[in-house]
Amino acid sequence: MKNLICSLLVFVYGLTFGQTDKLLAKNEGNKTFCYEESSTYARGLLLDRDRLFIGNANGGVYYYNIKSNKSMLIFKLQSIDEFRDLEKSGDYILALHSGTDGKVVKIGLDGSIKIIEKPEWKGVFLDGFDFIGKRGFMMGDPTNGVFNLYHTSDEGETWTKCEGEITSKEGEAGFAASGTNVQMLNNSTYAFVSGGTISHFFKSTDNGKTWLKVVLPYYPGESSGAYSMCFADEKRGVIVGGDYASPNLKMNTSFFTEDGGESWFNAETQARGYRSCVYFAHGIYYTCGTNGIDYSTNYGIDWKPFANGSFFSLTSTPTQLIATAKNGTIEFFDLIRTK
Repeated sequence: MKNLICSLLVFVYGLTFGQTDKLLAKNEGNKTFCYEESSTYARGLLLDRDRLFIGNANGGVYYYNIKSNKSMLIFKLQSIDEFRDLEKSGDYILALHSGTDGKVVKIGLDGSIKIIEKPEWKGVFLDGFDFIGKRGFMMGDPTNGVFNLYHTSDEGETWTKCEGEITSKEGEAGFAASGTNVQMLNNSTYAFVSGGTISHFFKSTDNGKTWLKVVLPYYPGESSGAYSMCFADEKRGVIVGGDYASPNLKMNTSFFTEDGGESWFNAETQARGYRSCVYFAHGIYYTCGTNGIDYSTNYGIDWKPFANGSFFSLTSTPTQLIATAKNGTIEFFDLIRTK
């Protein structure tokens, strides 16, 4: 297939917490590659060893080999217009279609492709999913006032509706800004967040039979609320979001928990505005949005600037943070090295 790679290599070095000005200056230069020369962008990211899979806003799934510096388009159908989340289960890459009718695309490492559809997914916007081994949990926007919640135990081949139902408030839904509003904490614990007219944190410790429901103090609004969640362990977690329509508003954008999500606290030093993704690597949280990337070394209590720019989603190698940006580009930054 046609090689779509174009790259610019400039090396940067991670710095310790407290050197914000130098850190921003260093991160103005980085390794960048474009996998498609167009105005498209990616919200779905998955790293599998040296292989980076990219789920695109135009319905394409791209593959980039970090070591060989080569990329290719591995999936594209006219009937599928956007992917918001990518996960791996067994020998499969699973791509979540977040269009009018939800679908799951299973891409085998042997090159096989299978599209999984369910009649009850017709007209459902699927926001995100997560996997641990063969088990997976997925949530979709409400229909008839009830969130669409499904789980699987066979690598996403079959999906069963969760036993416990969660009713939604009018105007409440999920934000699939980066496929990270959903997380599995272990084989039996599912969690997700919502936004809109009201924001909630939901958690089940019995495979979706019963649910904890906690109100999050985001300002109500069509584009406001919780967008992304990441637990570092079963007790400590971070939720980020804000208002996509007012991305520079800093108040009530990020919250942290130390008790598994039963209570959430406003960050003492907020991120620089709306954030679409939060990610944890080597003891440090990173969060990105349309006005940059911020980081926290104390589990979301305080945030400091890391890089400028407009970004959608995050993942990492053992040494570098990977961020999706505009115009079909991916940017690499060295991870911060703490003392």
